[in-house]
Amino acid sequence: MARETIGMTQDEMLEFLDALLQQEAAEAAAANGTSVEEELASPGFAAMRAASSYAIHLIDANNAYIARYLLDRGVLAPASEGEAG
Repeated sequence: MARETIGMTQDEMLEFLDALLQQEAAEAAAANGTSVEEELASPGFAAMRAASSYAIHLIDANNAYIARYLLDRGVLAPASEGEAG
C-alpha cells in the first residue's frame, strides 16, 4: 500500500518518541537500579516527553505548511479521490 506522506506521520513520530523514551528509561533504570516505570515517571523523563511532543506537533504543522506550499505551486499534484487511503 502506498504511503500518503513522505516522512512519518504525527502518530508515527509520537510512537517513535515512545520507543526512544522506553529505551532510554531502560538504560537509566539499569544504571540507577530502578524500574523503567520509575524512570519514565521521573521529572526528567516527563520533561523530555513534553518537550519532544511539543516539537513533534511543530514538525507536523510545518510539514502541512510545506505540503500546502508545494501543492499551491504545482510541485505536488493532489491525490485523486480514488487514490486516497
